[in-house]
Amino acid sequence: MDTPETLDVAEVAALLRAESETIMQLARRGELPGARIGKSWVFLREDVIVFLKNQIAKDTEKRRRERTALSPSAVVIAPPPAKNRRKEVPVLPSLQNSTYQR
Repeated sequence: MDTPETLDVAEVAALLRAESETIMQLARRGELPGARIGKSWVFLREDVIVFLKNQIAKDTEKRRRERTALSPSAVVIAPPPAKNRRKEVPVLPSLQNSTYQR
């Protein structure tokens, strides 16, 4: 089955898995290439795919920048744990004057 060269708002919304109103807003702002023919919007499938690829690249780059901006400065290197060494037992005070008896 051949895919159509042109798409309407509902078909673009289905392709991008978005709401029709979102597609209309993107088209009105000129972010998503399309043409208004009469009362309807018409989009080229190729333009929608290019828009999606550009959006993916932009979002991916933003996440990478955010990750690298946080990583180096946020890392704290803790000192290695101390080896278990025996320590002398502290001397306890004597209880010679204790009132407690068994």
